[in-house]
Amino acid sequence: MQSKVGPVLVVVGSILGIALLVVGFLALRTAIIDRPIDSYFLTYEVMSDTGVESVVWTQAPAGDRTGASVEQSATGPVESPFMTEAVVAAGQPARVEATPTGEGTASCRVLKDVGRTNEAVLVEATSAAPGAPVTCDVTLPTDQTFDR
Repeated sequence: MQSKVGPVLVVVGSILGIALLVVGFLALRTAIIDRPIDSYFLTYEVMSDTGVESVVWTQAPAGDRTGASVEQSATGPVESPFMTEAVVAAGQPARVEATPTGEGTASCRVLKDVGRTNEAVLVEATSAAPGAPVTCDVTLPTDQTFDR
């Protein structure tokens, strides 16, 4: 008579191994794939028909992807089109403001994930009148409203 303990241990071990793989996969998915978005990679764009006097934009502090936004600036003459990249924490404002030179008009855009399949324009605007500044302002969601 042969012992049935060996095959039973193989079956039990196989089931436990498969269960561990499933649990590990689910933990990995939660930690990496389904994790909440803590910050966004943005591109600020400004264009003007007469040039740009100044540009002010927000971004996360250097080295802190989750901190409150701080202002950065460039003063004129600023080359048009002006583009800069920034990381902004979820829940924080993403804002760019530009003043055109003289009586010109300016336009701005805030874009997410430029160059990726989920690239999107979050906000765009144009000067209300000649010589008037233009502002693009959007508060970034914390609930993954924007696609990744």
